[in-house]
Amino acid sequence: MSFDYKQTDFEIENLGKKQERSWMCWGKTRFLILLIGLVCITCTNANMILMNFTVICMNDVISEQKTYTNGTHWLEKSSDISLTFSAAAVGAIFGTIPAVTFIARYGIRRVLTVYGILSAAGTILMPLAVNYGLIAVLIARLFQGIGASVLYSSIGTISESWSPITEIGTFVAFLSSAFQISNIVTMPTAGFLCESALGWRSIYYIFGWITVVFYLVFFWYYNDAPDKHKNVSSNELKKIRDGKIITSSTSKTVQNVKFIQVFTNWEVFEITLAIIGGSTSVICLNNYGPIYLNKVLGLNIRETGYSNAIPYFFAAIVKFAAGPITDKLAHISERIRLIIFALVPQITMAIGFLIMSFTTHVIIAQVAYTFSVVLAGLNVIGMVKCAQIVAEKHLTLIMAVISMSSWVSAFILPIVIGVICPTNSHSEWSRFYLFVAIFVILTNLPFPFLARVSGRKRVSPETKF
Repeated sequence: MSFDYKQTDFEIENLGKKQERSWMCWGKTRFLILLIGLVCITCTNANMILMNFTVICMNDVISEQKTYTNGTHWLEKSSDISLTFSAAAVGAIFGTIPAVTFIARYGIRRVLTVYGILSAAGTILMPLAVNYGLIAVLIARLFQGIGASVLYSSIGTISESWSPITEIGTFVAFLSSAFQISNIVTMPTAGFLCESALGWRSIYYIFGWITVVFYLVFFWYYNDAPDKHKNVSSNELKKIRDGKIITSSTSKTVQNVKFIQVFTNWEVFEITLAIIGGSTSVICLNNYGPIYLNKVLGLNIRETGYSNAIPYFFAAIVKFAAGPITDKLAHISERIRLIIFALVPQITMAIGFLIMSFTTHVIIAQVAYTFSVVLAGLNVIGMVKCAQIVAEKHLTLIMAVISMSSWVSAFILPIVIGVICPTNSHSEWSRFYLFVAIFVILTNLPFPFLARVSGRKRVSPETKF
């Protein structure tokens, strides 16, 4: 393995002295932690993307305003809708800035719970905000964005803390599959409820309160340190820690990080550049997939819900399979793994965007859309695997850098779409998808030529910031 984890036989032996508890989950507590973390991350991301679909269901709000005034409602303006997407990104950017310090000081258990409750609050208040107007919606979206800002760091931290080295790819794959599962659950549910007597408002209430419940469960059961969890046996703890450097989550080394040393690290810069391109394509699919299917391809609301969910179902399957496979690739050189994990999924996504740009055939466009979404499912695995190789024990910090890059892209993209696609016509989206494909290719092309993992200073565990 490339990870510079070390642990003496004496330390491993001493793990057997851990007092046994009455119920040990058959040595599988880490998988229960994985499941709870997956559900919580899914809920938060679902809250974030609800607006992507329900914005096409809010015709009753527009009709109600028309009875009192002849003015154009903000829901009828592409630029204002794009502004709501940017508002969530702004919240995510502000939430990401203190995330590393919060996680180092308070642990992911407290931080993720607080951020999750903020996400739930913004979701529950959204129907009321829509009635009040655009400003109120932007505030609610800020809360949702703040809640989602810690998701990437959570994936890295939970995987790093709870997975054995031999299972870390599986943990990353399953936790990051929340981005696909949230679409699988949200889109058909939203499509059904939008056309039911309950209406679009019920979607926000249901998802918001479910989020509250699961984050309370997470806060009750999760522990930042596996050795302090009441249900972890000595054998399971030994398996989790075997070969790792054991550090305190609140250690001075983690807290006193000089961010400039991370941002100026050559490999981190290369990964971040590639991720900016990949994040742009993923955000296009996640945030604007329903609008593209409904406005451009002409699918009705229910068809849009199912057509948008099916690709994410296949993406989740691919991700579940890819996670364990990545754990078996230790014999491949680090540089080759960097190229495979960071480059291949993103270039193939770019091909999908090129097809959507040039075709006028609905079926071909849907196939290309599905193809792009499925490959996007591997994007997060690539990000975390690359971060692990370069950053090692500073994974949480590197994930924050990755997260910040993604949210900056999410902030800029709606503005670009508002300019290029003001009427949501096919020709406008064709130009936009061509732009995205070229952008992804350009940001990823330097990677195989510049990526090196030897002969340069890396962000290693021994680095004292």
